[in-house]
Order: sequence, then C-alpha cells, then structure tokens
Amino acid sequence: MNNKYIAYLHSCWLSQKELTEIFTHENSPEDFFTHLSDTSLSSYISSSKRRENILNSFNKLSTKQIDTKLEKFGVNIIVLWDSDYPESLLHIPHTPYILYVRWKIPSWDMFWVVWSRKISSYWDKIIKQLVPDIANVFPIVSGWAAWCDTLAHKVCIDSWKQTVVVVWTWIDQTYPVSNQNLFQRVVESWGAIVSIFRIWEPGNPYNFPVRNEIVVGLSRWILVVEAKEKSWSLITASLSLDLWKDLFSVPWDIFSIYHQWTNKLIKKWEAKCVTQISDILEEYNVQVKQIEHKNILTFSDEVEKLIYDTIARNSWNIDMLSDVLAMSPQKLLIKVSALELKWVIKKDMYWKYELV
Repeated sequence: MNNKYIAYLHSCWLSQKELTEIFTHENSPEDFFTHLSDTSLSSYISSSKRRENILNSFNKLSTKQIDTKLEKFGVNIIVLWDSDYPESLLHIPHTPYILYVRWKIPSWDMFWVVWSRKISSYWDKIIKQLVPDIANVFPIVSGWAAWCDTLAHKVCIDSWKQTVVVVWTWIDQTYPVSNQNLFQRVVESWGAIVSIFRIWEPGNPYNFPVRNEIVVGLSRWILVVEAKEKSWSLITASLSLDLWKDLFSVPWDIFSIYHQWTNKLIKKWEAKCVTQISDILEEYNVQVKQIEHKNILTFSDEVEKLIYDTIARNSWNIDMLSDVLAMSPQKLLIKVSALELKWVIKKDMYWKYELV
C-alpha cells in the first residue's frame, strides 16, 4: 500500500500542505520516501533549517513501529486522489492531503450539532430529544470533546445510529480519557474515527480550529444550540455560512451570554429557528421516522409511564409532580424510586427529576 509511505513522510513532520505540493508532482510515494534527501526536498521546501529538521526525523523514524500502530488500530489511510476521499473536504480553505480513518466515512451527507462544552440540563434534554431523530436520517459528525460532543456520540450509539468522530490528536489518543470506552463502541456501531494529525500527535490547543474546519467540511448541515460572543461555536457558525452550509439554531434565554448569538443568528435570518425535528426535516422533504431503540423501555404500570412522559417534557421536583399529576407525594416517591433504580430518570442538583 503506497499510502503508508505518505504516512511515514507525514510522521517526519512534513505538513499536509507540503504533502499536497510534493505529490502533485511526484508519482511514487515509496520512491520519494526511500530516496528522501536535502536535494529532493529542496524542490518543495526553501528553508534549509526546515529541511534539516525533516531529515533528522526521517533518520530516527521506525517504519515498523508505524506499521504496528496502523495495524493495531485498524487504520485506513486515505489520500487526496483516492476515490473514497470525501468530496466535501475539497471545498474547505485547508484541504488535508492525508486522512487516518478507523472504519469508514459515510459517503452521504452528515449533520453537526454545535454547542458550548459545558451544558445545562436544558441542553441535555435538547440533545437527547433532537439528536436521535436527526441521526435517524443523517449521520452525526462531531469533535469528541467532553460534555456535549460526547453526549451526542453516545446518544447515537445508544440508538444504534451512525456517528463520525473527528479527533484533535492522532487516532491512538483517547482524549478526554473518560471517553476511552466509547472509542471502541463507535467502531462497533459502524461509526468512524477520523484524524488528520500525524501518528503520535498529542493534544494541542492549536489543533482545535483545524479539527473544527474538518468537521464543518464533512457536514452538510449545522445546528447551533449555544454560542456566546468570541466562542468557537460562533466561529464555527461563521465558517459554515462562508461555506454555504445550511445553518439551524435553537432559541432560548435572551438574557444569557451563552444564547445571545444563537438568537441573533435566527434574528438575522442566517439560521432557521428549530424547536422540533420537523423544523429541520421539512427543509428536505423528509418525513419524521419512528426511532428504533435497541433497549425498549418497560414500565411496571401506567403510573410509571405517566411519570416518565411528564418528566420527558420538563424537569419537576416531587411536589411539582404531585401537583401536575394530582397524586400524593408518598405514592409518587415509590414509583419515582423504581424508575431511578431502572436508570430511567435521575435527580439533578436542584432535586428535580429528569431523564437519564
């Protein structure tokens, strides 16, 4: 496989841009790698210091270790001229030359849901309500960050829907560490893990905007649920508009700094207002489909189901539930405790019950 020689060169600190330049003119990655020298590099890299650093890395490189890494993680190497290279990435400002992929990137359009990294119980519900329905029609692509991105991927996996993870390290890094168990579940559920970073690349804050550009490129549609001023969410929304992506936004608190720009995107007609899944699907003449869940919820009686349906619409404490359902708190507590033991509902920090 000639593509592995491009991975070797990438590991010698040749950039994506340099690889594109080199292999626009060179026909054989194997020959170029085997005969790498200051002379061969000088046609493409003017800085002698840079060439020296690349050659130093080349002399220390262990191709056997790289081969072991690629085999261990089942990585497919896709380069710019391959037939399975995503066509959508050709239209972003910095098209990567090489992609490292576990499993397979879907060939059809994908959806990205953008938000802040820390989320409230309100947005937790939004994700759990909207993402499975969206994923029933479009694969969800996201950036594997803690909190919200992780939740979106998990909701897809739990619903047995396809999700694509774009990481800001190489594929062997599991950041955040808490996501380690989810990594394998993504691949097992026919999802994909994608990286444009060289082998052994650790986490780096400068990689975030690069990663986000790839996610925008892979997405056909973007739903923004939180974006404060000067946030990555807002930058992502702006890039999406520049690339003529369809933008949607969820409205909320007009006094919150985290929601001012989601509301402004709607107000300025740059994003369509979304309060339910049909607001998105009607744009593409798609009917809402019944979601097939792997684990079907079971209730011991109608009261448990009534409590579940009520909490699905809003968070309530036991006194509020008693008023809404016209039932005694004592009787409700027994049923609520049963639902907690089944991991169907949970209590938040304000003693209000919400769906798990």
